[in-house]
Amino acid sequence: MEYEIVELKARTVVGMGIRTRNDAPDMAQKIGGVWAAFLGGERAKVNSAPDAPCLGLYTNYDWADVSYDMLAATQGETCPEGFRRVEIPAGKYAKFTFHGDVQKATAEAWGRIWAEPLPRACQVDFEEYGQPGPDGQADISIYVGLADVCQSCGMPMTEEAQRGTEKDGSKSAEYCCYCRKNGAFTADCTMEEMIDFCLDTEEGKKLYTDRELARSQMLTYFPTLKRWKDQAKK
Repeated sequence: MEYEIVELKARTVVGMGIRTRNDAPDMAQKIGGVWAAFLGGERAKVNSAPDAPCLGLYTNYDWADVSYDMLAATQGETCPEGFRRVEIPAGKYAKFTFHGDVQKATAEAWGRIWAEPLPRACQVDFEEYGQPGPDGQADISIYVGLADVCQSCGMPMTEEAQRGTEKDGSKSAEYCCYCRKNGAFTADCTMEEMIDFCLDTEEGKKLYTDRELARSQMLTYFPTLKRWKDQAKK
């Protein structure tokens, strides 16, 4: 699925929502219920501008059970009871843009996005909706937050503790703690071996349910990482 990399400024929105996970049998009903309540009158409580876009936010990811908070939100002046403020952090985002049914097209897009080997920051991802037409279709953008990634395994580094170390003991700007220690790589392997290792980790199995598709995409993505790009030059 095509996307562009964009830089966003931080902004704060107000939303209401629930906690769920993708494999929960009532996930669609719970998310639909949030939107029904929000658009059915709750949005008016936050005193938002009439043209303020509606956002679907996903945050507070927990990879132990693959759960997250989902909120229907907008920019508003007040934060009434039952709502909370969420800051969308500044940084790089992968922006997916399409036009379609606000429910069906968005769900289908997320199904493809989850299969993309993106270096996700896993802080805040969100959908932004244009004004739907009479047919229920609208211009939709999905923004997926991106992190600095290890230039060996592609792991997003969202915390300093996840960074490796160089010879002088400083934190590595390019490699994670699993791939780099004291200025050297922790494992002597080929790019293909690294890809298979990433796919076979517990987290990899959760993230990439279609292993062959993910491997095919990684074979395209990994040659852009510094370690394997430099190795190809030798």
